[in-house]
Amino acid sequence: MLHLGNTIAELREARAITQEELARKLGISRSTLSHYEKNRRKPPLDFIVQLANTFNISIEQIINAPKKEQA
Repeated sequence: MLHLGNTIAELREARAITQEELARKLGISRSTLSHYEKNRRKPPLDFIVQLANTFNISIEQIINAPKKEQA
């Protein structure tokens, strides 16, 4: 799950949502969201569930997203 933060950022960016907007929707601070996206903190399960509901996708799509190769 080391790539979980990258997946969160990619989901957010694909929908053209700022960290501030997503954090507000999820009821967390922007800095907390930033820590999750940069893999500095591991998000709790309830956050992942809420994120899946917000983006209308399955939890599995978040957790099992393919890891992107870095160039």
